[in-house]
Amino acid sequence: MKILKLGLKTCFAISLSFALPMQIQAQSEERIEEVITVATKIPTAASDVVGSVATISQEDIEARMVNDLPQLLENSVGVSAPKGTYSGRSRNEGIIIRGIGDSRVNLFIDGFRIADSYQSGGFGKDLVDTGLLKRVEILKGPSSAIYGSDGLAGTVSYTTKDPSDFATDGDNYSSLTFSTNDANNLSKVNYLFATVRNSFEAFLQIGQSEMDQMSVHRDATEKLNPMKGDSESILAKFKYNFSNSADMIFTFDSQTVESDYSLLTDEGFSFFPQIESVSKSVGDDHLDRDRYSVVFNFEGNNKYFDSGSVRLFSQDTDQVQHTTKTKAVFVNGFAGGPPTPMLEVKDYQFNQEISGFSFDMIKMTGKHSIVFGGETETAEFSRPKDRSEINLITQAVNRVFFGPEIFPNKAFPDSEVERKALYINDRISLNEKTTMVLGARYDSYDQKATPDSLSARGNPNDHDVLPRSDSEVSVKLGFIYDISESTSLFAQYAEGYRNPDFNDAYNTYTNFAYGYTIVPNPSIKAEYSEGYEFGLRGKTGKTSWSLAMYQNDYKDFIQGTITGFIQGIMQYQYANLGEVETDGIEFEIGRELNRNLYASIGASFADGKDGDNNDLQTISPDEAKIRFEWNSDNGKFGINLISRIVDSGPQDLPPSCGRSGCTNALMISGRTTHDLYFNYNVTENMNLKVGVRNLTDKKYWDWITVAGMSEGTADEYLLPGRNVSASFRINF
Repeated sequence: MKILKLGLKTCFAISLSFALPMQIQAQSEERIEEVITVATKIPTAASDVVGSVATISQEDIEARMVNDLPQLLENSVGVSAPKGTYSGRSRNEGIIIRGIGDSRVNLFIDGFRIADSYQSGGFGKDLVDTGLLKRVEILKGPSSAIYGSDGLAGTVSYTTKDPSDFATDGDNYSSLTFSTNDANNLSKVNYLFATVRNSFEAFLQIGQSEMDQMSVHRDATEKLNPMKGDSESILAKFKYNFSNSADMIFTFDSQTVESDYSLLTDEGFSFFPQIESVSKSVGDDHLDRDRYSVVFNFEGNNKYFDSGSVRLFSQDTDQVQHTTKTKAVFVNGFAGGPPTPMLEVKDYQFNQEISGFSFDMIKMTGKHSIVFGGETETAEFSRPKDRSEINLITQAVNRVFFGPEIFPNKAFPDSEVERKALYINDRISLNEKTTMVLGARYDSYDQKATPDSLSARGNPNDHDVLPRSDSEVSVKLGFIYDISESTSLFAQYAEGYRNPDFNDAYNTYTNFAYGYTIVPNPSIKAEYSEGYEFGLRGKTGKTSWSLAMYQNDYKDFIQGTITGFIQGIMQYQYANLGEVETDGIEFEIGRELNRNLYASIGASFADGKDGDNNDLQTISPDEAKIRFEWNSDNGKFGINLISRIVDSGPQDLPPSCGRSGCTNALMISGRTTHDLYFNYNVTENMNLKVGVRNLTDKKYWDWITVAGMSEGTADEYLLPGRNVSASFRINF
């Protein structure tokens, strides 16, 4: 059995981690224990957290020279980032936690909700430059009792760098970093400046990069459409300390991404909805995201609160997907004379504005550690679309296409969502050995759409788009019990939910050429989840470990379904149809083997079923991740070796059948891959890093990206073969 083989390998590695210390005398100091915030919003020692939280440190991000979302998450047990292709463009789709993802995972940056990106029906939230991050915390399992809607599967919290991370009082710090990666021809320059002056602190980081489309393994028979892109990021922070008990932080965070595609998959003859030959197709896409925030932190030391913070923020996202095709159109068929040369231009946009206010208060009293707060937030969404054909002989411009579909139009009416919430979380010390965590959050939502003449063109059947109001109370209950000084047992129950977004509630688009229309559903309601988790956690000497067993039940999943036909047009509607259950086991262990060597192992074994008892394709195969970290006595040289053992995907999938017949489903085999990273401090002010990913040049896919594809159609999603990355930093 494949799972047995993986289990044996994992057990062998675990046994090795215990056997080695018997032969090597441990001489190093114990590692400083991590402090976790995402689980309750109260800083808590990792050993005292109820539930499972994964963390990614700035040191880890820099050691692995992380440059995108999949690389950021590749070593986090039970967490992954699939890729997808829409309109010929490849992109990271978002984050999956324990088999559930998409818009069902909450993403925050510095405590503020991250905006959406949207591309021809594909969602994503890959809008953060990983080079700006000093820490990532991932709360696994339903998290709505703390973070509200979208916390169906979990929450990811990004924390950006601060001035005091680099400079001490009275000093300046600056650095210049050059990075490269041959897997996508990355060329990146990063400038960082920090200063601390008495009551004033400032931080500035500017990053600029150029890259190509990520390569696939050299044995691939097909590749993704070529892309050349560049991006710029700016993070600026200014902090003023009014006193020892009050400060204010202003943050400006800006991301700009340009992507130029050669859409080779568009080229050639097509016969539907008209006969045409495309000689050239290019995409020119642009993304801007700007975030402004002001945070006021203070201490009170009164009967209501000991400390607190008030936050104001505004975030704008503007996305343009521009496509230009040069083509010849056979207006009257092949027998109707020579083709007409045409230039087709598409401009599809997605615009989102989010602004809000929130506050958090902390009170420590007796056996209680209480955090409470609230928030109000307004989000506005718009999806304007334009398309035209220019006759290159007559210069006539056409904006009326098959059906007819008249441009410009909108895929859905301009939409607005207002969120309001209050929450409280209490960490209660019941006795010397037992702590209880109790949390509850009330959320209310008001959702409305504002039809106009452009949205009416996309809604020719005049379907109603009705306002929606909803509210929900989510709870969380957990316990942690100290079995001994070194071992604790934890258990928790947590709820999650997701309010229907603008696409689920108000998409009214009609495509006459392909014969379908999307009908709004006035009865659509929120999705819900219930999560149960039990675990053991321990630390003995220089060894720390954790074991977690979980089950998550999801109901009222929103899915698209065919509801009938109107005048030969298929009606498609988003409705609450699905039920899903996921369960699994996760295990992690880490040990300092001696003063120079640290080893860790993480393993996950997961399963998932939908309401029809079918295997859930977003569940990653069983896997183990093993890491060895060695540092020299003088701290100048370090090596990281990371190995991943991944089980094969399902091997009994039925063929995929369509109009052109049936093809065998893609089945992937298990794999073992290795990444090796070197770190060398050339001088006190110079650092060189070199990494070799996929050291053995293994040809492989990530299952969650290719699940459901047919044989011979997925080579474009192969991961890169052996590739080298490097960075050089100089401090001033």
